[in-house]
Amino acid sequence: MPILRRILLAFLVLCAAVPAARAAGPSLLFDPATEEVLSQDRAGEPWYPASLTKLMTAYVVFQKLKAGRLTLEQKIPVSALAHSQPPSKIGVPVGKTVSVDFAMQALLVYSANDMAYVLAEAASGNVPAFAEEMNREAAKLGMTGSHFVNPNGLFDHRHISTARDIALLASALLREYPEYGHYFSQPAFAIGKRKLANRNSLLRQMKDADGMKTGFVCSSGFNLVATATRDGRKLGAVIFGANSGKHRADLAEMLLVDGFSRPALSHPKIRSIQNLATGAIVPTDMTKTVCKQKPIAIAPSKDLGGWGISFGNYESPVTADMALRGRMLSRSGMKLSGTPGLIRLPGKAGFAAAMWNLDRESSLAACASYRAEKAPCEVLTPELFAQIATLVPDPPPPAASAAAQGSDGSKARKAKSRTKKKKN
Repeated sequence: MPILRRILLAFLVLCAAVPAARAAGPSLLFDPATEEVLSQDRAGEPWYPASLTKLMTAYVVFQKLKAGRLTLEQKIPVSALAHSQPPSKIGVPVGKTVSVDFAMQALLVYSANDMAYVLAEAASGNVPAFAEEMNREAAKLGMTGSHFVNPNGLFDHRHISTARDIALLASALLREYPEYGHYFSQPAFAIGKRKLANRNSLLRQMKDADGMKTGFVCSSGFNLVATATRDGRKLGAVIFGANSGKHRADLAEMLLVDGFSRPALSHPKIRSIQNLATGAIVPTDMTKTVCKQKPIAIAPSKDLGGWGISFGNYESPVTADMALRGRMLSRSGMKLSGTPGLIRLPGKAGFAAAMWNLDRESSLAACASYRAEKAPCEVLTPELFAQIATLVPDPPPPAASAAAQGSDGSKARKAKSRTKKKKN
């Protein structure tokens, strides 16, 4: 009877695990020490990395620390731009300073969007310059499917990566900067008398877990890079596009447990996985699945300004958004500095996939480049934007997101007393 019971329980566990065994997005199980791949599913497919971006932010900052251009004790200021970032955030007032160490803890334990900007501005002077450094370092690491626009991972059509690339980045962090490993395993982050638990719930769920970083925006779903060590062997898992924070942690644990059960044999390297060509496919949009807000946001007419470009008019916002995502990931779109989005056109003319906040020269050059790629493109003037603003009323604001963008998709939770006893 006990044997039959065990068999029955094992069967039920297997059946229950099947629906949750796959994320909506790619996944990868790897050995960060050898960069070997134990298993993978669509690991070269583009995805929105969300706050997994902060691993690259940390990588660039660690380089500055190593070079002596920053120190952990150094006080760095909070700018108005950094303070304006949406949650998750710490909310330090404009003009105040924080130490680099404080900002790094907030970045990697609590996933603070404002501290990502504070660190970027301290490291490179401004965010665009920091993003350029992020992309240079990504290229050196062989992250051929990644392009970074900002240091916190908040949604941008051009801000993408792949599970393959994120695994390369995680491996580089663990290999090159072991002295900073405590930031990824730290159970809680203290702000005065408050203690905020690490966003990575796998640290509390799996005894072997020891890192690394969560990510969430509505378009990406719930992402996670998770590491665990058992009997001296460390493995890592990348999860993209899970349906919830719990689903994400469960998927990572399943992959890691499976990996530890396998013998340490030779496997293909992470770099052997081919990234799909940028722009070949558009990353999946998880908004309908994981957020309560409307899936497609229309730009308020008051935000339109400068010169711009249009990629055509479409009957529905869904079709226009698909066109925009594709155009932004083309060679011509990746480095444009304007604001991409959808514009509601006067009357029943539909929706334009467009970009604004460009100057005249950039608009003309961009359209020339797109046309060379045989893609439609029209230059939009400031006068046209002004006309749209007078003829098209702004849509109602979108419903509040189900969770803070850039977080683990849930409200911050206080660290439990048992968390205080857990070693970093």
